Amino acid sequence: MTVKIKLCIFIPSFSIWLASGNHIASAKNVNYLLKEKNESCSKGTNEDKKHHLVCKNAFRENLRAKFKHYRYHNNQSKPKIESIEWFDNNHQNLPDKEQLSSSFNNLNASLLNQKSYKLAQQNFISSNNFIQKIKKRKQQLNLIKRISQQRKPVKVINLNSNSTYILPPTVAAPEKIHPFTTTLPLNDVPISHLTDWELYTSSTFGDDNNTSISAGGILKLSGQVTESVTQNNIYTVDQKGSYLQLQRIRQNRKVELTRNEPQTILGMQMQMSFVASCLTGEDIEGQKCSYTPGLITDRNSIDPDFFVPTRIVQTSNMNEVVTPESLAVMRLPGFQTGANGQEIGLDLYFPNAGAFPGNTQGNQVFYDRKEEINNTQIGLYSKVRQIVKANHKKAVIGRTIRGFGLVTDSDNLLLNSAVQLGNLVLPDVKPRIAGSIKKVNTNINRNLFLAANAVRIPTSSYTFYQAGIGSAESLKPGIKKRSQIPRAKFNSLWIGISPIIERRIEKITRYQPTGNQRIISNSGGEGGVDSNVSLLSVVNGENFAANEIEDFYGQIYLTNFAQDVNLVTGNRFVEDIKYYPHISLTGNVQGSFDSWKYYTGVIAGQEIKAYAGSDYTRNFGNLNISTGAIGYINPDRDYYSQVYGNLSQKIGSRKTNLVLSSRLNYAWDRENRIGNIESEAPASFVTIGARANLGNVSFGLVNYFDDILPDSVDKTLLADIAINFGENFRLSGYYTPINEASSRSRYGATAQLRLGGKYNSPTLSLSWINNDYDLGQDSDGIKLRFTDNVFKVLFRIGGVGNPFNKVDNKRILRRKRKNLIDRLLRGRT
Repeated sequence: MTVKIKLCIFIPSFSIWLASGNHIASAKNVNYLLKEKNESCSKGTNEDKKHHLVCKNAFRENLRAKFKHYRYHNNQSKPKIESIEWFDNNHQNLPDKEQLSSSFNNLNASLLNQKSYKLAQQNFISSNNFIQKIKKRKQQLNLIKRISQQRKPVKVINLNSNSTYILPPTVAAPEKIHPFTTTLPLNDVPISHLTDWELYTSSTFGDDNNTSISAGGILKLSGQVTESVTQNNIYTVDQKGSYLQLQRIRQNRKVELTRNEPQTILGMQMQMSFVASCLTGEDIEGQKCSYTPGLITDRNSIDPDFFVPTRIVQTSNMNEVVTPESLAVMRLPGFQTGANGQEIGLDLYFPNAGAFPGNTQGNQVFYDRKEEINNTQIGLYSKVRQIVKANHKKAVIGRTIRGFGLVTDSDNLLLNSAVQLGNLVLPDVKPRIAGSIKKVNTNINRNLFLAANAVRIPTSSYTFYQAGIGSAESLKPGIKKRSQIPRAKFNSLWIGISPIIERRIEKITRYQPTGNQRIISNSGGEGGVDSNVSLLSVVNGENFAANEIEDFYGQIYLTNFAQDVNLVTGNRFVEDIKYYPHISLTGNVQGSFDSWKYYTGVIAGQEIKAYAGSDYTRNFGNLNISTGAIGYINPDRDYYSQVYGNLSQKIGSRKTNLVLSSRLNYAWDRENRIGNIESEAPASFVTIGARANLGNVSFGLVNYFDDILPDSVDKTLLADIAINFGENFRLSGYYTPINEASSRSRYGATAQLRLGGKYNSPTLSLSWINNDYDLGQDSDGIKLRFTDNVFKVLFRIGGVGNPFNKVDNKRILRRKRKNLIDRLLRGRT
């Protein structure tokens, strides 16, 4: 039998312990190579040459079988034992791999030729210990071979040198790193080292809503994961990536509730000119002058709400000389103001000179509700770095995110830009861990990654800088229950921008045209001394009559018209969303069955909002509880103090079960005024609910009580159902048979189709919501009730089908198949 020996180095990989029930499964159980100074493994003719140690299963199994059949005998054992002991004591000092291979061959031949020899008990024990050592060594070196094949070629390191690394930083193949260890949230979007790009687009429209279009996505610009092992047995994984994000965010929202009264407005247009011989001045003798100033209504200045002019332009002065060209034009039929840019006379237009109730379309008063949503873009460039280090006992994690964002149409653009400058001076988080002579434990505690990802990040916010560090003891071989897995802790500093909604109520009074202008009368004329035109001009208290001035010529035209309109009165509710700097300190202690979070922060709005809070979640098998509290200084309708708790109990199996639940939320300082107007905003509630899960069908029922806590939401009974038609199509809907709130959603439905079975497969979602607004009645007894149907279409697609699942490419499948065959063959022997 031939045994080949080659020099190799390896890079260990993560071992992620996944807990399910009371069983612990290792995603990769990698044992670190024992630290031995093997001279034969440190001598290489070329540092760039790649060496491997290959020990085949047949050698081990045959060798073990030979020793198991030996009989104990003292007189005939020495020849075999000398061969074995010589190999055991001297194989690490052989000059090269050929001699080492030869020693294996000689040992094997010696054993094959001495089947009849008998071993004494003492020598048999010595031989068996040697076999166990060979077996252990073979397992370690087979592992080295497998890991080395998974990594890119690296330079051979002389273990006797003064190098810092046993294995220098080496870029790992993306498919060899488990995404669980690289997953993190980036501006409300989960990513891993496998994420390449994601794109979404949506459109929202409704009966009383404007059409709102949104689009965004994320694109990875660069990224890599490197692994290394130092001389003092510290295993490091360094993840880096840069990403470009584009998101559509809400800028403002306007809701109008108006009373519409049909009316008719009356308007007029007056056109007049009066020219005659000039009265004084030798230089103007024999010429004609204007006996009115030139005044013309600027029609672009007509107020769109009340239809009155806001600007009248003076084009000429009283007693201004009229050019012969203008005189000639003014004698043409119809009203003329002059020629060559000269404008003489009055041309005044008043579309609203008065109004009276009713119009040609009716006189019934009605109410209307309109909602308008305007969005804006935000662009973000983010750099992510996560460092994980492990020694023989524990592991640490350091996470740094730097973001540079631009919010268009932002009133706080300069302030938010100044906050981002901190990215240039704030450091990366580089966790520290002590080295040792003991082998690395790469069974890293999965709670370490859960703690980092579950840390509280402000919702609807954008990260400019996040620095966090955490630690957890690694898993030991004796762990058999989830309760034995150590807790992990993670603390973080977060700097970014968060939205503050500024609300106000505006009064509405305007005319809304419902028809075109129609002429109800039109008359006029023009002429001179021989005509029946009679004009009187009064300017600055002086009267100028046509019959008192020589050689006059006058024009006068008058038009009266009417227009159907609605007199619109009511209120406009406005929400302006503005982003302000926000700094937060937060931490998380994560266990296998519980999680404790604590956080504090400050939002630098027009009023400083400071807060502090904590929450705790615990799982008792099928029973889950959670509780928490948060308090604010200068609360508003979005950031307010509250205490909350949840309780749920599952009865049944995993696929067929009944879940009973109850929730409580008590809010005591939520703002209930908008400006000087009182506007209730209840946020407290107590609920009891049940949900039945029957395979692909799930339906639930939740009741909200309105008489247990003060300022509670109105009594509501909500029923919902969801049906999965296979893995790619889901249909869900809800209905509220009881809802005493004035503004409520009565029913709705959602259909989701995924064209594939992967996370980033093309997904199309259609949703419909029916909203009902019951605002009572007005002083005339007219009911104020509105119904609005809102529709939303969403399409989403991304690159890398499953960025959060371990890659199963063809090579991995072949390796799994080979390992299965090897296990079957070993089972036969």
